[in-house]
Amino acid sequence: MQSRLLRVFVLQLALISLVTVAGIFAASLVAEKLLVNQALVGEAKYFWARRSENPDFALPNTLNLQSWFEGRGRHDAVPPGFAVLPVGQHRVVVDGDDRIVYVSEHENERLYLLFQDETVSNLAFYFGVLPLTLVLLIMYSLAFLAYWLSKRAVSPIATLADFIERFDFNARDASELDLAELPGPRNSETMVLAQALDHFVERSKVSIERERNFTRYASHELRTPIAVIQGSISTLELAPLEGAAARAVARIKRTSEHMARLINSLLLLARDRNADDEFESVDATELIEQLVDEILSMDEKEVVTITVDKVSPLSIVAPVAVLSIVLGNIIRNAWKYTHQGSVVIRIDEARIDITDTGCGLTESEQRRIFEPFFRVENKPLQMSSAVKHQSTDVPEDASAMTADRASTVQGLGLGLAIVRHFCDSYHWRLHVMSEPGKGSTFSVIFK
Repeated sequence: MQSRLLRVFVLQLALISLVTVAGIFAASLVAEKLLVNQALVGEAKYFWARRSENPDFALPNTLNLQSWFEGRGRHDAVPPGFAVLPVGQHRVVVDGDDRIVYVSEHENERLYLLFQDETVSNLAFYFGVLPLTLVLLIMYSLAFLAYWLSKRAVSPIATLADFIERFDFNARDASELDLAELPGPRNSETMVLAQALDHFVERSKVSIERERNFTRYASHELRTPIAVIQGSISTLELAPLEGAAARAVARIKRTSEHMARLINSLLLLARDRNADDEFESVDATELIEQLVDEILSMDEKEVVTITVDKVSPLSIVAPVAVLSIVLGNIIRNAWKYTHQGSVVIRIDEARIDITDTGCGLTESEQRRIFEPFFRVENKPLQMSSAVKHQSTDVPEDASAMTADRASTVQGLGLGLAIVRHFCDSYHWRLHVMSEPGKGSTFSVIFK
């Protein structure tokens, strides 16, 4: 703010100076072209009028004006160079000084008038340049005073902005903001703004503390009963249950697993990047192969292949848990929504591309897939020609199994929201390219 204010005042002074100099130059031109010219023309007319009445009328000769005459037998000692000058006003050098010469003719006679413009220059200086210089100095002084007062007025605001800009919110708590020592009167707008910031910080602190407490209590209080329920289900499964009892235990097991995944996902969304994160160099290929093995061990499909294409080595400096969450969610999504064809994971120098031949996404779905709890609707399989060619030998029972899977894709709609959350937190770029019926490509760019 202060630098912009200084630039405004400097620009204002520069424009004033430019206009003033232009005014002085214009005034000098007016004095020479109009006033002096009119005076010399008037002197010449007066001389020719009197000479027509009295041939012996004396030439003009004053303190500021000298004259020479040529004609009717009289030829004064005209200074060198005057004789070749045409009729009109000219500037010539006489005795080392720049002078004004006016040449006029009447009936083959010539009159040379040499004007001593020192008087005009002195008048222009004392009544033009000097007053304007004094005015400029006064204007500069007033402008500097206005700048100083303006700078003093905005200085507390600039100090406040600089203090908040330099405050490390990652290393310190926001409640440590001490705005009481700002310069300026207690009832100034700056202090009102500082007090409003203090109140905002206090409310933010209460809100953050409430969220931390919720995360802490949810982590403990919600996971414990679910663990008890799941342990009890494991015990019940050992008993030979049939009919309604077996179906009830299965429903309880599915519901408890769903609730456990939901709580873990919500806690991940509430987690923020902090200074306690352990950064290390992670081999992307090794991590992805582990994630692929886990997926295949839980849900292997005979009609879908998953391939890791290592174009170049890639090491990522980041927390291993965060990388596992980001890449694992994308790979699991590609695997779940690909019912026939392939999933290809391409590892390049600074990026990882995960391409599938699944159902693909419409433009509206691409805009919403990172919203929490948004899930893509199950779609009938639309395979590309390549996938159709690959699947011509698939048995009918395998196709039926694929169709059944297509209608029962499970999920919470939080996986990609978590991926977006961590990519934003760690400044990784996340791109999506997709076409309905032809699959999708998710790219994570780390540099």
